[in-house]
Amino acid sequence: MEAVSVSPAGNLIAAICSDHVVRIWSMRSGELLRSFKEEGGQPGVQFSGDGRLLAVSYEIIAYEKGTIKVFDVDSWEVQNDLTAECMYCALAFSPDSRRLASAGNSGVSVWDLAARKKVATISPPFGGSPALAFSPDGKLVATADGDGFVRVHDASTGALRATATEFLMEPLAVAFSPDGKSVLAGGADKAVSIIDSETGKVARVLPKQSGVVSSLDVSGDGKRAAVVYHSAESFLEENHMILWDLEKGTVLADFQKPGIVMIGGAFVRDHYVLAATSANQLTLWSLP
Repeated sequence: MEAVSVSPAGNLIAAICSDHVVRIWSMRSGELLRSFKEEGGQPGVQFSGDGRLLAVSYEIIAYEKGTIKVFDVDSWEVQNDLTAECMYCALAFSPDSRRLASAGNSGVSVWDLAARKKVATISPPFGGSPALAFSPDGKLVATADGDGFVRVHDASTGALRATATEFLMEPLAVAFSPDGKSVLAGGADKAVSIIDSETGKVARVLPKQSGVVSSLDVSGDGKRAAVVYHSAESFLEENHMILWDLEKGTVLADFQKPGIVMIGGAFVRDHYVLAATSANQLTLWSLP
């Protein structure tokens, strides 16, 4: 598996496999519901917040041209086919599902899906932007950037609103708190920083771990964060996840399992659903 997304309702999981086939399964029964083949490299897949749309991205020409197809989940018809000179590494829908943002080595693009046009372009920093997230009101986009900064931009214009500069090494994951007042970010520093979204100042930092932060998600009530870390022994292995209590800064659950690679997940109601691969199999884990 190269990319995976869990629907917020917890009923579907979509994955792009190494054979470039997009597969969608029922999470309740494990039944394969849909599959279609796409060609290209650097794939990405992302459900919208309401679960009604699925975005699939591919790089067509290395570092020059990519495509994003937005599917209607009920009909599986393509609603949008977006093309730009960018390598897509990350995808994010606005909370109202009206906009889609992509990030990669060639910068960040924000599209208005109804109008089928690009509304904002953010120039790439050195090293590109491996992760991005919309604020809860959809007005801001936060990016984890390869030059070691976390930036907050206006989603309509791309204008810079705030910059967090207190990272020693590259951030690789980013998410907003549900109230939009904070941005959580982590990466090669091996810790998750909680940043004021207006000033860019780091308010506090969760305890540092032995592995690099590769992804993070925040619960709908803002009380928990699910953070996936690379193995301390190998950067290629992502097999450690901690569920943090954000109010206390303490560990609620510490899940480690050698031999698997954690590739995605989502908070579904009162628990976190984690997707992992092992020996060409996709497995799902539920953490309280």
